[in-house]
Amino acid sequence: MTTPYDAVIIGAGHNGLITAGYLARAGKKVLVVEARNVVGGACTSEQLIEGSTWSSCAFIASLLRPEILAELELERYGLEMYQTEANEVSIFPDGSHLFMFKDMDRTLKEIAKFSKKDAQAFLDFGLRVKKFASILTPFLLASAPSRSEVVAAFEAAGAEDLFNEMVLLSTKDLLDRYFESEHIKGLFTFFGMISVWGGPSTPGTAYVYGHHSVGEFKGTLGQWGFVKGGMGGITQALARSAQAHGAEIRLNAPVRQVLTRSGAATGVVLENGETISARTVVSNADPQRSMLTLLPAGTLNDKLTTKLRNYDARGSMARIHLLIDELPDYIGFPAGVEGPQHQAQAILGASIENFELAWEAERRGEIPDDFVIEAVIQSTHDDTLAPPGLHTMTLGVQQLPFELAGTDWDTVREEWADRVLEVLFRYSPNLREHIRERVIITPKDLERDYGLTGGNIFHGAMFFDQLFGCRPTPELADYRTPVKGYYLCGSGTHPGGGVMGASGHNSAKVVIADLNGTAVPKVLRSNGSALRTGVIDRVMESKAGRKFGYGVASSPVLRKVVKFAARSESAKNTRAR
Repeated sequence: MTTPYDAVIIGAGHNGLITAGYLARAGKKVLVVEARNVVGGACTSEQLIEGSTWSSCAFIASLLRPEILAELELERYGLEMYQTEANEVSIFPDGSHLFMFKDMDRTLKEIAKFSKKDAQAFLDFGLRVKKFASILTPFLLASAPSRSEVVAAFEAAGAEDLFNEMVLLSTKDLLDRYFESEHIKGLFTFFGMISVWGGPSTPGTAYVYGHHSVGEFKGTLGQWGFVKGGMGGITQALARSAQAHGAEIRLNAPVRQVLTRSGAATGVVLENGETISARTVVSNADPQRSMLTLLPAGTLNDKLTTKLRNYDARGSMARIHLLIDELPDYIGFPAGVEGPQHQAQAILGASIENFELAWEAERRGEIPDDFVIEAVIQSTHDDTLAPPGLHTMTLGVQQLPFELAGTDWDTVREEWADRVLEVLFRYSPNLREHIRERVIITPKDLERDYGLTGGNIFHGAMFFDQLFGCRPTPELADYRTPVKGYYLCGSGTHPGGGVMGASGHNSAKVVIADLNGTAVPKVLRSNGSALRTGVIDRVMESKAGRKFGYGVASSPVLRKVVKFAARSESAKNTRAR
């Protein structure tokens, strides 16, 4: 038996490292044990091909809470995040394209190419999303609220209809309320289809869109960026921050089982047989793995065991990482000219119909005939990732079944990748002759290599029945488990998936309080009534006000004014402090 720790944390994913960071800063003796040879879990940078580095799974930075970034001093420990001029570009089969720039006036001009009405509607929609984020954000960095508390906050803000739109509706119904252009709706639909078991018409998928809408980049709501060196830059900084305050991290140390005695966790035993004792054990694994695999058989009662077996972890995706020696000549753009289309996240072939067809195939356990592809070439703006003359290109495909009818992913992986590349070549014919090597990560690989049950990157579906005080179940929603001293801190807990870090933050507060024998700090939340009548909302309520607002937003000379108006609530609070 080793010297006891205050806490052993299973898994060095971002939430596990955040938990470790807060515990270490509270003076606790902490050990993180990680099965792989690198920290990060699904938020990591790896040399998948010698000499070149990719963000293996997550590749966009937007959800990481700024409070965590500041409190754990991540920039001090090496985190460098940045933006390119365009966040997104959607490229359509007819060669047309739609950019989402970081500057609002340029984005409105792009949308107006397809629909002037939708350019105005984009502002209206943006204000709705901002209000949704302002009501939801106070619930993120605190123990899970009941669903009635969340509904009450929307009611107090006079926003019951907003709750219905962004939580209960389908993505299609949500977007149909605001936009007319199928091109615009196709692009926005993508954000509601991330790792879902469903399609645009599936009720509840609007929340997947809404969950991502609370993201921000350096205080600006609804924007995102990149991490120097890939997404592992986040988790490497988290690791350094935790270690600087005394936390230990051991790699290549998979856990075989959580040890218990008299209904309490006492430590872990590693696959190599080593036993590590601890006052508490915190699992960054998904709820099913944490509760049904890592605990000794028979630990849980039948009722909770059944709930966990029924926990919905369906909905997966896959990646193909390409080493290329020439940038793609996307259709509709000048050949041989590098531009913002190479620096942004590109979405190829986004349409409601394509997403619906993908869902029909997913439901049958089949691979669809066509794919919506997301593509990122971070090496165009980060020369640390690839040698001169080469680029790292990552492709992503959503709405894939984990279980395939009549076959499995190991059998079809190469065939599937070939089919995806054939779709890619429709949008960039020149790449057919310029792919040096490729690495495929299937849904099965996400489970086997990255520890994501069912290949679900969110540790479980993000539908209303598995949110807030029901994530992952009511019995586990406060990060504690029926096993005394055993806690959960992964994305399967409130507030959910993505590289947000709130689950790790919230779990740490509970563990620290329990170790100290004190109450968990209360977070004061507004009841929402202060959000009823914001100045911008009042101005935009009238026809004249909407016209004036559009004029301001579409003016390049007023960019600073627009950026100020788009500040997140966290940015305002930071300024106030």
